[in-house]
Amino acid sequence: MEIEIFNNTCIITPLSPLLDEREVKRLNLEINEYQNFKIGLDLSFVENCNIDFIKSINNKKNINLFNIPINIFSLINLMNLDKKIGLYSSELDFIENKRQLLNRKFHLIK
Repeated sequence: MEIEIFNNTCIITPLSPLLDEREVKRLNLEINEYQNFKIGLDLSFVENCNIDFIKSINNKKNINLFNIPINIFSLINLMNLDKKIGLYSSELDFIENKRQLLNRKFHLIK
């Protein structure tokens, strides 16, 4: 796991391609250590995750994700977690707090 800290911001980059129960425990330890920071998880090396990761980010506050693989992004949207956590396309967007990814679900009115 790689950790970058600057200007009250903490970027955590899991280096494992799978966020399983073991990796999520390690990730939670780091998140708890830097809970007073604005936390961003860089998922650029992650290829997949299991339900432990989804439950973990659902229970955390002040968590933001960027460089999100499409399958994880789809899962987050499907479970409506996009309303609880910040989603960004890149690290720069996260740092500048600009261009947050929003999922708009439109319905036809009859």
